[in-house]
Parts: sequence; C-alpha cells; structure tokens
Amino acid sequence: MKTLKCLFFLLLFAPFLKAQSSNNLYGIVRQNYFSWVTDPIMLGDSFEVFDSATIQLGSLDPSIGFVSNIGSNRINGAVNLTGAALNPYDSTFIFLGYRDVISLDLRTGNTTNRELMYSAVEDSYFDNFRFCNADSSLYGLARTNYISRILDPTFPLDSIDVLDSTSLRLATLNTSTGLISIISASSIGEGFALAGSTIDPFQMVYYYSNGYRLIGVDIYDGSVYSDAHIVNYDGDIFDNFAYSCADTGIYGLVRKNYFSWTYDPTFPGDSFQVFDSATVRLGKINPNTGFVTTVSPSTVCYGGYSLNGGAAVDPNTMTYYFSTGNAIVGVSLITGNKVSEIAYDFEAGQYFDLMRNFQNCMTAVASRLKDESTGIATTTINPAFEMYPNPTSNQFKIHSEVPIQNISITDVSGRLMKSEKYIDTRTETTLSVSNYASGIYLVTINGVMRQKLFVK
Repeated sequence: MKTLKCLFFLLLFAPFLKAQSSNNLYGIVRQNYFSWVTDPIMLGDSFEVFDSATIQLGSLDPSIGFVSNIGSNRINGAVNLTGAALNPYDSTFIFLGYRDVISLDLRTGNTTNRELMYSAVEDSYFDNFRFCNADSSLYGLARTNYISRILDPTFPLDSIDVLDSTSLRLATLNTSTGLISIISASSIGEGFALAGSTIDPFQMVYYYSNGYRLIGVDIYDGSVYSDAHIVNYDGDIFDNFAYSCADTGIYGLVRKNYFSWTYDPTFPGDSFQVFDSATVRLGKINPNTGFVTTVSPSTVCYGGYSLNGGAAVDPNTMTYYFSTGNAIVGVSLITGNKVSEIAYDFEAGQYFDLMRNFQNCMTAVASRLKDESTGIATTTINPAFEMYPNPTSNQFKIHSEVPIQNISITDVSGRLMKSEKYIDTRTETTLSVSNYASGIYLVTINGVMRQKLFVK
C-alpha cells in the first residue's frame, strides 16, 4: 500500500514539478575564452591568456553525463564559486556574481532577477550560502574585512592597505532586493574553507568548515550551535559535503594524500616531498562530535575532484554526486561503492559548476522550533496528523491524533493565507484551497505540527 500511495503522490505532483526530471542536477555551464599574445621576452613565441568567460544555466543527466544548456541566456562576468542555491518552490537557480545576486528560471534559463547586494549594517560579502527548504530562505556567511593603512616599506612616502582581520556572521539574503540581513550578534569565526556548506532543515542549523573544525550555527539567532574538531582517521581532509534529507546525514569526501621523497637536484644532499597520489572515499560526519565514519570500503576516485562542481544528494536513489572536473561520479550512500562515473558530454560549454539537486529536502519541515514569546528553540516531537489528498486543487482533509485547536496556512514567503480557530474537540476538518495559486503552502496545526501542502 505504501508503494501505491507513493506512486499516486508522484503522479499528482508531476504537473507541479513542470517536467523537472527527478534525478537531474542543475548548475552553471561555463565556457572560457583565451587570446593568443606575443611573448614579450621571446618575440618569436606566443601563448594563450585568459580573455573572458560566459555562463548559463544547465542541466545534467548523471546517468549519461549529458549537460544540456537551458535556454539561450548567456551572462558575461565572474561567478562566486563559494555558494549557490536551487529554490524548488519558485523554480529558480541562484548564484552570485562579483557583488550581485542573480536568479535564473529553471525552465527557460532566463534571468528573473539581478540585484546588487548590500548590507544596512556594514559593508559585507555574502559567501558559502545554501537554501533552507524549511523556511525558503538563503543563509550564508556575511564576511567583513577590516583593513589597516600602513607605510609602504619599499616606498616610504606611500602607504598601502593590508588585511587586518576578518569577521564572519550568519546572514540571510533577499534575492528580490539584494539586502544582506545579519543574524549573528557577533563574529562566529575568522575564515572558512572551500569545503562547502550545508543546512539541516529539521534542526535549523547551518554548517560550514574552517578546514579542521565543523561549525554549526543556529539559524534562529546566529549563535554557534556546535563546534567540533574534525576527527578523520582514514584521511587528511573531509570536504565537499552535502546534507541528505533522506537519512538526515552530512556526507562528504574523505581524501588521503600520498607523497614521495625525491632528491633535490639543486642541493643533492637534500630531499623534499612531492605530491604522489590521492585516494577519495565517501564519508559521513557526526556534527556533534566531529567524528568522520568512512562509508566507502575502497577509493571511488584516484586523484582530484572539483570543489567548483560542488556536491549533491539524490534522495530517490540514495546517491551522492561529485565532479572530477571531467566526469560526474555517483556513490551509494548505503554501501559507499561507486555506482557510476560518466564523462561530461556538453551541448556547449567546458565546465559544470555549483551543481544542485531539485528534490533533496523538498518537503522538509523544521522539528526544532523557536518559541516567539521566549526566544528559545526546542525540538518538538509532533503528534501524528494526516492531510489528504495532497497535492490537491480544491479541498483537503486533516485528521489529527489530538484535538485541533487552530490551523494556519502560509505561502512560502510567510504570507498568511488562512487562519482558523476551533473551540470544540474535533480531530478532523476540511479546508478549501480552490482559490489558491499553484504552489507549496505550509499548514500549521496547534502552533507546532507542520506539514507542506501542494496545490496544483
């Protein structure tokens, strides 16, 4: 019966997904252009130098490696490779340019919004961001660099700017206005590694790494939620991590570097280490202890992998995907074995960056809730309730194990659509949504029980 219910849900929900393939990955297709210039020293020679780049939205089928361009919208300019987000509710892919936030339509590839980022508090960058499905918001690190001016030791009459210190604070970004809203009351760190970032939408915690520690930040108030030293017995580095809503785990790559000693040709009596090779295996980290459990029994990749490519989890097949730069690699979350490695086949492009999955965490609802009267967030074990049919286009029923006192319905932006209060002890009720636009809505019962409603 569970299988039949699942099939029924998928068939009804398919029109809302607007033909998005369940296992396709979305990202930025990048094409670099180079120019030939004459070598100023060796006038008879010439060499290539980077000239420019174009980017556009693309879709990757990991089963065949084909990267298709979505639409014809091409953008010239730089890409901030520290973060990207896929908003499944309004079907947009979000990334950053130099100082602007850009939203692209997943269906057409067209630019739906482009805004210059700014902070009302102080000048800040916005890095390492992710989309939180539980509240449909973007969270990332607001980075503020503090500069000191000192005398140039080479030219005493001149002065130069040097980086004095850096502060990091959790922040949100409004893609419609470009406003960076800082949540943390004070700095939560001084730097971050390009290991990635991820969000636990159930506990409402944002995670990032500084290279040797995994730091969790409370989304509600921006304070440090957890700070654990990364314990990785099977490797030197744990990075490229992603959260899986299918089993509430944080997965990443355990990398072990190997070096060889070689004699120094300049000083024959000396020797030095050179990088020889690396093994890569899937790992899973406990964010409370920092302990990394290696899932893969053997290496899934020899050599390197692309941090630009990012990481994505397919909850339907329980597969973790990463990029080697030339190929897309899939690894089973269950066995840790490599299930696929397919070379990229581009329609038009050279690189596929910042890949994200459409369905991972799509129906996630926060279980650690903040009490607005006290400001304290606690994990609530909700009594069971059912909503059916879901998706719906007309009306739906609610059946609860406890008496229903109140019900509210909000859209993904937080706008209140309906509010009902009951003075009896009913455990069932029927509500109409026939005049609602197609989309996703959040139904809250008795202030704590939450579930997403899909309106066709």
